[in-house]
Amino acid sequence: MEFLKQFSQQALRIQFFHVTIGWGDIMFDYIENIKLLDIVSGDSSLFKVNRNRPNHGFIFKISGSSHYDFGTQIMELREGTMLYIPKGSGYTVRRTCEDSSKFIAICFDAEIENARPRLYPMNNFADINHICNTLVHLWLFRSRSDEYKCISIFYNILSQICDAEKADYRSKSQYRIIEPAVEYLKEHIFDCSLKAHKLHTYCGVSDTYFRKIFVSQFGTSPQKYIINKRLTQAKNIIDNGEYDSISEVALSVGYEDALYFSKVFRNKYGTAPSKLVYSTRCD
Repeated sequence: MEFLKQFSQQALRIQFFHVTIGWGDIMFDYIENIKLLDIVSGDSSLFKVNRNRPNHGFIFKISGSSHYDFGTQIMELREGTMLYIPKGSGYTVRRTCEDSSKFIAICFDAEIENARPRLYPMNNFADINHICNTLVHLWLFRSRSDEYKCISIFYNILSQICDAEKADYRSKSQYRIIEPAVEYLKEHIFDCSLKAHKLHTYCGVSDTYFRKIFVSQFGTSPQKYIINKRLTQAKNIIDNGEYDSISEVALSVGYEDALYFSKVFRNKYGTAPSKLVYSTRCD
């Protein structure tokens, strides 16, 4: 039984993850004196050194991938991602794919507080790709009217990035509120004494507010999250044959009542754990 409990806790540490992978604080909410300098497209070099970048830049990767080494960190720019590089940066670029690695670069001048390299995943790749290609075309054959259009499109890109940063910052702020309960879950999710309706007490907020934030971060309620993790682990134990009875499996994942465990297991997998046990042992 103790082995099953340790096995469950170890597996949880691998499975448990925070859904928000963010960028930190907000950077493009504080930007002034913007001047669009150049917009170019091309293929990434196999290797390039830039010791002191003369302007700020957004590099949008259309295809392929490249590594940008800034000395203290290495960032991989893949298809559908955008990299911001601050003015004055020193870095090397190494193409990491054999095929062509196409990019679009937007070069500009501006006053940006605490500027530092940052990667932005572009979920709407097709839209951003179309926008960037439009920028390149307008800039290449630009009239005064086209310049204004380019500036307008560039401001729209900045607006979307700023909104994404704010949304991510709010998400991280909310996660910090429920983090004590999340940490408690990591260690006790397979304990029979765990009560989902008491998790809010570890955070000093109401149960209603706690559940609202939890759902926004993990996509499901605390109760359903716990049940899903427990049943997933129970099925892993049964599949591996590391048990003597259904009651032992139930206890190892936090259920003292084997009958109730069988009921919720059947609701999730459409079959009783005893039938799964029989099938596993007959294989």
